[in-house]
Amino acid sequence: MAKGGHSRPGALVALLEQRLCEYHHSKYCVAFATGFWSLVACLRLKALNAPEVIIPSFTYRRLADVVFWAGKTPRFVDVDPGTLAISPKAVERAISSKTGAILAVHPIVNCCDVGALQGIAHDHRVPIVFDAVESVHETCEGRRVGSFEGAEVFSLHASKLINGLEGGYVCSDDREFVARLRRFKTHDATSASLQEPGSWIPSEMPDLHAAFALAGLDEIDLNVSHNQRIYRAYQARLKTVPGIRLRAFDEAEQTSFKNIVAELTDRSSCSRDSLVQQLNHNGMLARAHYSPPLHTRSYEFPVSCPDALPVTESVAARFINLPCGFRMKEGDVSSVVDVIEKSLSMDSGG
Repeated sequence: MAKGGHSRPGALVALLEQRLCEYHHSKYCVAFATGFWSLVACLRLKALNAPEVIIPSFTYRRLADVVFWAGKTPRFVDVDPGTLAISPKAVERAISSKTGAILAVHPIVNCCDVGALQGIAHDHRVPIVFDAVESVHETCEGRRVGSFEGAEVFSLHASKLINGLEGGYVCSDDREFVARLRRFKTHDATSASLQEPGSWIPSEMPDLHAAFALAGLDEIDLNVSHNQRIYRAYQARLKTVPGIRLRAFDEAEQTSFKNIVAELTDRSSCSRDSLVQQLNHNGMLARAHYSPPLHTRSYEFPVSCPDALPVTESVAARFINLPCGFRMKEGDVSSVVDVIEKSLSMDSGG
């Protein structure tokens, strides 16, 4: 404690890091101001002296920006048609002398193939960083995300399962890497090496955000229970609606049931974008899922996509993120599905 009975600056951040280590079964945890800068820091410190970082195209809209801020060129690859996560086969095909790192992203429903991707990274001696910002509560092959080797990055943004208003953190089992992360986020004016551009990023988490995150950590079970009820309500209603299919959580693993994703099937004559428009028109917050794919966008920095991405282009216009979250009630799900059913019926001429 500091003088006057007040906690010293950073005390709540240190407590949060300790609690998150326990929660993820991780050796170390380093908190950052944002999840974005957590990813940038990991890539800057992990990537080899090579120009490219392999990332999926069907993913978070700013992931290419993360790679740019890490001083690398994003190299887009395809996703697996079953998981919608980065494809291990596509990653292996893309690895070359230009590859500085692999940035593997867990999709917002279920996880990527951690074992296969780690195997590829080891075989080719290429570092791998996992973007786990939507996978804080998930397990993969019975093991908690955050407990794997290397670097796993999480977010404490207000939209995430643990709400810290803003923030992010890195879980790792590598003591030396963690020490470098701590130096990287703190400007030490006595160190000449840290004066070089890009050698550090001031990204300390404020104690205020840590306080909110600690409260959110205490409420995880409550939030997961609520999410599961919303998911079950969608599951019950959508199974009788032709033309749309709920993306199922893998209940053999631990999951948060946080995000509700559905796919318009071949039986649907309604476009995904039309359905989003109808839901939004009725005051229901829905959006296109990972749209547009990153390789189809324009950039003010170099990107690389030498291969065709057939799976990404096939699924890009089929998936929708449906309304969910703590403000949703089970009765609200019926209202959402009523609009979906009416929209699909109208477009099919019913």
